Amino acid sequence: MSAGRASWRTALAAALLLAASAPALADAPQARVRAVEPPPAPLPPPEPVFGSPYHGREDGIAWGGHGDLRLGYDRVRGVANPEWFSVERVNGFFEARLHPRILIAAQGAYDRETDDFVFERAELGIRARDSWEVHGGIFLAPLGRTNLEHDAPRQEFGDRSLVATQLIGVPYAEVGAGVRGGARSGAGCPVSYELDVVTGYDDGLVMDSPGGTRLPRGRNNYGDKNAIPALAGRVALHPSARTELGLAAQSGQYNATRVGGVSVDRPRYVHLVVADAGTEVAGFRVWSEAALALIDVPPGLKPLFADRQWGGSVELARTLREPVFRAWKSTSLTAALRADAVDLDRAIPGDSRNRLSASLNLRRLPFAVGRFGWYYEVLRDRFNNGTPSAGLTLTVASYF
Repeated sequence: MSAGRASWRTALAAALLLAASAPALADAPQARVRAVEPPPAPLPPPEPVFGSPYHGREDGIAWGGHGDLRLGYDRVRGVANPEWFSVERVNGFFEARLHPRILIAAQGAYDRETDDFVFERAELGIRARDSWEVHGGIFLAPLGRTNLEHDAPRQEFGDRSLVATQLIGVPYAEVGAGVRGGARSGAGCPVSYELDVVTGYDDGLVMDSPGGTRLPRGRNNYGDKNAIPALAGRVALHPSARTELGLAAQSGQYNATRVGGVSVDRPRYVHLVVADAGTEVAGFRVWSEAALALIDVPPGLKPLFADRQWGGSVELARTLREPVFRAWKSTSLTAALRADAVDLDRAIPGDSRNRLSASLNLRRLPFAVGRFGWYYEVLRDRFNNGTPSAGLTLTVASYF
């Protein structure tokens, strides 16, 4: 079976899972951790930080952070990778509630995916009513639960999914303003929502991407090169405390049409749709996500740059033992399996990635996790030549 067909089937399986069921969030954190479950009526807006342990007081000043280390034995085409140790992520945040309805927050992180220090939050939030709030500044784009909630100690895998890293560009923060809140559907099901005006992706998704169209190359959370805002939003249903079904999208112009007062191009747009869902079935936590990107590429670049990309991911996790030993209070042993794939150019057989991952995790709830992982991946270039890679990993993540 060709990698293109495998990519189609993996992504299709993710889409079918999204349509058929709703996935599971991780177990609710213990005391001194913000709740990720939709609150009872009246529904307050969701907090920008989900489930992070913190120091201080949530109704006053709170701060905290986390770090993630990776040790791995990776082989590409049978050759070992000498970079066996890396710092995957270091994060710190600060929040100050100046008034019961006014919150200011700052969060910065070094992330290996961006290979840079990035401000993920420099945000002011004002609760206008009990059920919604307005906010502005730099904040994480509402492009799926993966981007909104990617604290390393909460994840089952040391590496994020291909959908998150290759299509969305997690972590992805933008300058903007908007509103977020909660309501109830006609059937009484809690609904959370967010709608923002943001800077959007820039022309780096083409101009800084020699290997083909790459949306993560267009991340820019400090300004808007074309001075035309994009629109981003997400709606999520919460049928139960462990179930969520979300749909998000972002659409906006990515190129500058005038340089030095001279018209150089017409407006060109990028549209990204992200669906995520999860539930718990027979003791298994099921999580899936899928994304579709449509890019208006200049005609002269279309032979090398894709105008359609998509991918999907399905993840299963189960708690094997909790606590691990009687003397080890607040511990758990979990196992997880994930299949994910992305097709970065739908017009050709190649330019795709397929990966299968497994992980065995020892947790100290809710503060730290050690993960023993394995993965196998096939990367195909634009000529459909496959490059296999595999590895064994040990990742350690902890709040501090």
